[in-house]
Amino acid sequence: MLFHRIPIRTGAGRIAASGALVALMLLVAGCGAFAGEPPAPTPTPIPPLPALEKPKYTVKRGRIVEQLQLSGRVAAVKEDALSFTRAGNVARILVRPDETVKKGRILVELQQGESLNQLKQAQVRLDQAELALRRGQEQQKANVTRAELDLEEAEVMLDAAANETERKLADIAVRRAKINLAEAKAVTNADLEKQVDQARLDFERIQETVDAGRLYAPYAGVVAGVSAAPGDPVEAYKPVLTVLDPANRELRVENVLSTDVAKLSTNQEVDINFSRHEGQTVKGVIERLPGDPAQPGSGAQTDNSVHISFDPGELEVEIGDLAAVVVTLRKKENILYLPPQAIRTFQGRRFVVTEADGRQRRVDVELGIASGDQVEVIEGVTEGQVVIGQ
Repeated sequence: MLFHRIPIRTGAGRIAASGALVALMLLVAGCGAFAGEPPAPTPTPIPPLPALEKPKYTVKRGRIVEQLQLSGRVAAVKEDALSFTRAGNVARILVRPDETVKKGRILVELQQGESLNQLKQAQVRLDQAELALRRGQEQQKANVTRAELDLEEAEVMLDAAANETERKLADIAVRRAKINLAEAKAVTNADLEKQVDQARLDFERIQETVDAGRLYAPYAGVVAGVSAAPGDPVEAYKPVLTVLDPANRELRVENVLSTDVAKLSTNQEVDINFSRHEGQTVKGVIERLPGDPAQPGSGAQTDNSVHISFDPGELEVEIGDLAAVVVTLRKKENILYLPPQAIRTFQGRRFVVTEADGRQRRVDVELGIASGDQVEVIEGVTEGQVVIGQ
């Protein structure tokens, strides 16, 4: 083996030679590594997904029922949110939620100040004035009765007169008795009546002030809820307590779209399914629509609910129960129909894509009523035609 002597340089030349040597060694090592490795495999191409076949529908003939689905809750026909006509602080709450009350019972009272004492004093004055009037009327009645007896006695003496002198005296007595009777009947108790009227006006004025600070039960019913506590400040005309009559119930559907309300009418029959009685249908009738005048005796003049009467029969139904309402709007027999998925819309145009002999074409259609899974096709297709869905 021959060895070549490599001259050794000093300084910058020595450093350059060392760097060249290192680079040469790395190059040789790299070439050896690539030479020893197998070539990378070629990746297998992923085949494209097959195109999804669009669904196909056949035009059928049959029956279609257009229905409107709503939901509501059982409520009392008579239900009133009570409020004060003046502001104040609550002094007493005399009832509890779900308590049965009679008509006219005091339910809640505001702090009255001196009004209650003033009312008692006014009541005393009224009682005294009425008592004085009754005594005056009784005295007048007694005076009239006494005058009538005197007249009757004088007339008897006149009939029994035995001579001219007795007859004249008896005649004078009769005339005097008639004058006394007329005077007795002419006596009135005008002053006493005026006193009674004034006392009653004073009492009623104070009573109105007191009543403005009280809530009374407008009818026999149940307290549905109380939204205040003793000491709370309340505003005028802001509801504090709700009373309802549980004897008369209805189904109330709230927040109905105006487009749906336009499809409804009073006396229209509906099917009701209560959530607690699945599978059992109860018939109902629409009594009032949003905007109709309220039931007589109700606090509201108008509301935005659909009111439905019903007879639950033997089903146990309570106020607050939820129910589904189905309103049958229209029925048609022997019509052509397709599922909604078969109908296409573009820029106001309604059409279907038909298929015949392997060819497809767009056909404009005229639609009629619709149910959840059926759409009536009045014109554009024939029974048995195949329609390509979307």
